[in-house]
Amino acid sequence: MKEAVPAESLSRQQQPAPRQESANQGRTFSWIIPLLLAAVMGALLTYYYNQESGINAEVKALHLQAEQAALDGKYKEALQLLDAALALRPDVDALIQDRQITAKAFNLMNQLNDAATSLKTGKLSAGDKTIQAVSKALKEREEPIFAKVRAALSNRKVTLAVLKVKKEIDSLTTVEGLADKLKTVSNLNGKEAEAVEKQIVDKLTGISYKQAEQQVKKKNFTAALQTVDQGLSYAPEEVKLTTYREEILREKKAFEKAEEERILLAEQQAAEEELRNRTGAVSVVELTAELDIYGDLHISGMVANKGTRPIWSIALIININSTDGDYIGETDAYVYPVTLDTGEQGYFETYYYGVYEAADVSVTNATWYLE
Repeated sequence: MKEAVPAESLSRQQQPAPRQESANQGRTFSWIIPLLLAAVMGALLTYYYNQESGINAEVKALHLQAEQAALDGKYKEALQLLDAALALRPDVDALIQDRQITAKAFNLMNQLNDAATSLKTGKLSAGDKTIQAVSKALKEREEPIFAKVRAALSNRKVTLAVLKVKKEIDSLTTVEGLADKLKTVSNLNGKEAEAVEKQIVDKLTGISYKQAEQQVKKKNFTAALQTVDQGLSYAPEEVKLTTYREEILREKKAFEKAEEERILLAEQQAAEEELRNRTGAVSVVELTAELDIYGDLHISGMVANKGTRPIWSIALIININSTDGDYIGETDAYVYPVTLDTGEQGYFETYYYGVYEAADVSVTNATWYLE
C-alpha cells in the first residue's frame, strides 16, 4: 500500500514551472533597456541640437543687427550687439573681425567729434590736424561700414574751410578780395557755408554802397554805376544795391540836365562877356579940357578896363564942341600903358590947336585889341 505524499513536498515538486516564467521575463528586459537608453540619448541629442541651433540663430540675429547698426553709423550700439554675440560664440572669426572693424570706425568717428569741438571753440589748427589724421586713416579702409565716417569727415572739412574763410573776411576791405572768398565758399555745401556766404555778400554790398556813395558826392556818376554793377555781379539779388543804382541814375539825369543848363548859361555869359570885351571893355572914368595961354586945348583923362580879358593898344576919338554946342572938330588919343589888365586904369592926353575959346569934349569912339 502506498503511502500518502505530504502537501509541502508537492509543493516543492511543482516549483520548476515558476523558474520558466522568470527566464522569459529576463529575456524581455534584455532588449527593452537598450531601447530606453537609445531613446534617452536621442532626446538628449535632440535637446542639445535644438539648444545649439537656438544659440546659433540668436548669434546670427545679433550679428545682422550689429551690421545694420554699423552701416547706420551707430557704432556704439553695433559694438554692444557684437559683444553680446561673442559672449555666446567667442570663437567665431567673423564676429571678432567685424568687432575690430567696428571699433576702428567708432574710434575715427570719435576723433571727428573731437575735431568738431575744436573747430567750434576756434582751435582751427588742432581741428585741422585731427581731420588730416582721420583722412589718412580712411584711405586704407574700403569697407561700407566707414561710409558714415567719410560723410562726417566731409562735413568737418567743409566746416574747417568755412571757418578759415570766416576768419579771413574780417580783415578784407575790398570788393575784389571778398569776391575771391565768395567764390571759395560757393563751392561748399551746408548751413555754415550758406551763413558765411551771406556774411560775405553783406560786407561786399556795404563796401560797394559806401564807395559808390563817395563817388556820387564827387558827381562821378559813371564810376558810381560801375561800382554798384560790380557789387551786383556778385550779389545780383541785393535790393540795397539795385535800389541805389536807380537813385544814382536819377541823380545822374538831374545833374546832366543841370549841367546842360549851366553850360548854356555859361555860353550865354561867355558870349555876353565877349561882347562886352569887344564893345564895352573901355570905360572913361575921367576927362578934362583946359585952354592954355596959346589958345590951344589940352585934353587929358583916365580910362579903365571893365572887361574880363586884358586889352591893349587902346585908341580914343575925342569930339570937340563949343560951349554953344557947335562942332569944332575931333582928335585922337592913345592910352598908356599900352596893355591894361582887367580892372586896371590907363592915362591919355592930347592937344587940339587953335581953339581960342573954352570948349566941351567927349569920347565918341574907342578901339582896342583883346589878348
